[in-house]
Amino acid sequence: MAFLLHMFQAVIGVSGALSLATALYLLYMYTRRKETADVFAAAGLIVYFVLAVLLAAEGLKALESPLAAPLGALVPLLISLGVFKLVFPKLWKYYAVFVVIGIVAIAAVRAAVPVIHSVAGLVIFLFPIYAVAKKLMPTHFIGVSLGGLTIGIGGVALASAVMARPILPLELVVALLPWILLLMVIFFAYGFALGRRR
Repeated sequence: MAFLLHMFQAVIGVSGALSLATALYLLYMYTRRKETADVFAAAGLIVYFVLAVLLAAEGLKALESPLAAPLGALVPLLISLGVFKLVFPKLWKYYAVFVVIGIVAIAAVRAAVPVIHSVAGLVIFLFPIYAVAKKLMPTHFIGVSLGGLTIGIGGVALASAVMARPILPLELVVALLPWILLLMVIFFAYGFALGRRR
């Protein structure tokens, strides 16, 4: 189990570093194209970086922190706001209201996390598929949907790890979760970097 924990921390660290690099790239791109969606997606990736640092430093014990659930919910909320802004640029402010309400709800009531998380996850997964199908975005933007799919799988694995009666054995969660999260970051980096009109 010690080897798995070391591997867990190393791979989570790599995913955090890639997440930060992608966020910095998106912030750089914001200075060039002035697209607010880049800032929203970058903010989500920076929050993931903070969560990855916690996980890399403390392992699964980090999930017991009172910061873990709010940080975990902020990632898809912020990324989904970026996706919404790209796909529906005239309507994104309405979704921004949902995001603000979601952040307040998460801060006030921990039970709000699954509901807010689910809506954000659906936006991340479905909207890029819609945008590519309608030729609003290049085909590579589908990478964001794949990132959304993997973040959903990672969320189930994380939730299982902290349950009183876990769905999955802890060893399996420790073995798979860092790779799932690394794949998520790779897909987001691919989708946001290459799935945009120049």
